[in-house]
Amino acid sequence: MRQLLWKIVSVVLLMVLALIDSGCGGPAGTGSTSGKGGSAQTVSVGVSPTSTTLTASGTVQFSAAVSGASNTAVSWSVASGAGTVTSSGLYTAPASAGTATVMATSMADSSKTAMATVTITAAGSSTISVGISPNNTTTTTSGTVQFTASVTGSTNTAVTWSVASGGGTVSTNGLYTAPSTTGTASVVATSVADPRSSALANVTINAPVTVLLSASPTSVSCGSVLVGASASQAVKLSNTGNSAVTVSSASFTGSGFGVTGLTFPFTLAAAASQNASLTFAPSSSGTASGSVSFVSNATNSPATVALSGSGTAPVQHTAMLSWQASGSNATGFNVYRSTISGGSYTRVNSTTSTNPSYADSTVQSGQTYYYVVTELDSTGMESGYSSQVSAVIPTP
Repeated sequence: MRQLLWKIVSVVLLMVLALIDSGCGGPAGTGSTSGKGGSAQTVSVGVSPTSTTLTASGTVQFSAAVSGASNTAVSWSVASGAGTVTSSGLYTAPASAGTATVMATSMADSSKTAMATVTITAAGSSTISVGISPNNTTTTTSGTVQFTASVTGSTNTAVTWSVASGGGTVSTNGLYTAPSTTGTASVVATSVADPRSSALANVTINAPVTVLLSASPTSVSCGSVLVGASASQAVKLSNTGNSAVTVSSASFTGSGFGVTGLTFPFTLAAAASQNASLTFAPSSSGTASGSVSFVSNATNSPATVALSGSGTAPVQHTAMLSWQASGSNATGFNVYRSTISGGSYTRVNSTTSTNPSYADSTVQSGQTYYYVVTELDSTGMESGYSSQVSAVIPTP
């Protein structure tokens, strides 16, 4: 019986020794951990910023970093001086000047801490200044401007953005969006460390620039035009925008179309206009269609006009002339013509006619001609001009 009891005690003792050997039941709260090789990792704490300056009642956001432990949480406290700090590290300075120390303590190892120094200046004696860029700028209605702010005199460089006047909105990162109406607005950047320190920027808000060119009419018919002749129709180019527009060229499609009265390039001021003539000169008979595009720097370029017309083959007319000889001595006749009543006259028959008649087939439609005749006797002597007669050639 005594021998069996000893064996049981021996077994229990061996189990206790085995537990001690394996590391179980070792001392707690040492602030270190052991790896497989038995080396220890020391917990350390860092805090940012490590020092800063605030005015009385100002605030600053601290952050902490913990290494050497899986538990990275810290507790915040004011180690010296006055003020308060939240569990997230937001420190609020007291209402009077002085110095305070803010401490972050590791939750994994309470012996590991980090501290930050806060210098608190009295109200009215702030050394913090704010700058804003750009400080004066221009945009259009509903346009945007990106502002940036700089803070000196404090490690807390954060600012809050606001619109002081004139309307519009500004985001937390300084992106300003103008209102839909013209005017002037003011954007303000205010120091988070010292709300008394701020900077202001002015924004001039203009109507958006529009450049528009219109042509009137937008469709032109030149009608029926004789081949070899031309016809024209008026067109007006107008700048209906609020800034100048430059017209660089005119581009045509279709055959026989052109433009006169314009020299490219030319510039039209806002609300100005320019008259021109669109021409049609057919080279063959038949209908024709096309367009002209006035190319410019307008936002609606090009301004286009549809064109149409028809070419008509010319009708061949003949002026028939006849007269009586003055006597039996006449051996031939010459025919003279002018487009002006009373001359001067030009001979139209290439050889002397022996008959008292002549067919003039070189006349043009719509023209009036004036004729006289001379008589030649047997000696070749030519008489003076006969009385003048006229011939009106029809159109076409």
